[in-house]
Amino acid sequence: MIVDLDATIVLAHSEKEGATATWKRTFGFHPLLAFVDHGPGGMGEPVAGLLRTGKATANDAADHITVLTDALAQIPEADRSRVLVRGDSGAGVHEARWPGPAG
Repeated sequence: MIVDLDATIVLAHSEKEGATATWKRTFGFHPLLAFVDHGPGGMGEPVAGLLRTGKATANDAADHITVLTDALAQIPEADRSRVLVRGDSGAGVHEARWPGPAG
């Protein structure tokens, strides 16, 4: 099973709580999402997300840990030993100590 972590830009066209200028010079949010890939015939299934302000950085280790922990909690415990986590360069950060998966 593969868990993909990635951030995206979600535009807001009016003042919304938490919406700020983004690094792409737009206005809105920069949520971090986790999807599970169920193999060649499967589609990406969203399993966790964190709504962040538009100015949130892509490489925030604490945010990645939060979303990954939430994503792993959605996977049956018996399947957690066979999980590959993928991310782009924004996920290439580290925290001094990872608290481990939930459950």
